[in-house]
Amino acid sequence: MLTGRLTNEKHQTKNIETMTNSQEIHYSIAEADDLEEICDKKISVGDVFRSLWQHPAQLIVRWNWKAALLGALLRASFYFSVYKAGKENWFVILSAVLVEFSFRFFTSGISGAIVQSFRRATPAWLATLFVTVSLPIFSHTIEYFAHYTQETYFSSVLPASENNSRQIAFAVSVLFSVISAMFNLFLMRHGVLLVGAGVETKSLWSDLKRIPFLIYEFVTFLPDIILRFVREGKILAAIGIFSAFGLTIGALLGGFRGKWSWAWTTALGAWAILLVFTLLFAIVLRIIGQRIKS
Repeated sequence: MLTGRLTNEKHQTKNIETMTNSQEIHYSIAEADDLEEICDKKISVGDVFRSLWQHPAQLIVRWNWKAALLGALLRASFYFSVYKAGKENWFVILSAVLVEFSFRFFTSGISGAIVQSFRRATPAWLATLFVTVSLPIFSHTIEYFAHYTQETYFSSVLPASENNSRQIAFAVSVLFSVISAMFNLFLMRHGVLLVGAGVETKSLWSDLKRIPFLIYEFVTFLPDIILRFVREGKILAAIGIFSAFGLTIGALLGGFRGKWSWAWTTALGAWAILLVFTLLFAIVLRIIGQRIKS
């Protein structure tokens, strides 16, 4: 009986050691084929880059169909609205929408997989900076050449715009991209729009039901940080965040268009929007605070 007990304990110890070794191998950043296989709640930005470099196929395996569908529909609607407002004919409008939806469905899926890879990356500010700068450059480079090729070489099949609608739609798309990249990262940090993340992956309908509340949190995120820094006397930090927001959007749009005027006007517009939202958020917080005291 004693011998049997010792044998069972030996087997249990061996199983535990085997399981531990297996988990260490499975959850190691160097060995895991996919970042979603790692159980750590926080992963350094450097480790994320290392994993993507060593296992780039994970971006295909984890191609984010949710981001692809929503991104393609949203961007195609931009082109539809701008071309319609520009009084283009229906054939031109539908051609632009078809081109935008087709390439955006692919690039948004890849971009979504990249964003998901950085959802647990630390420091968060560095991950956010990389996502908001690199992804718009990647997607809009493809966007520019896709529409340019369509209008230059295939206009006999897919007619080109006649009222400068392509340039306007492209500008709107770039302006939206910085905010969109930040918002996607924000959503995925909250477990929304995930693909291939095991039990964390929810249905698209479940994700859509959570998005309205997260929009509120996202819209108030920067104003909340700015106001908190002001209350703490960190004026330079507040100014830095405020400045970086407008400069990033202005630099991206101006850089893509190659026009200084587009850069500074876009930056001024971004600053105006952020200032208005910050002031409104401050007023709302003050009203809520007074009501709580009374």
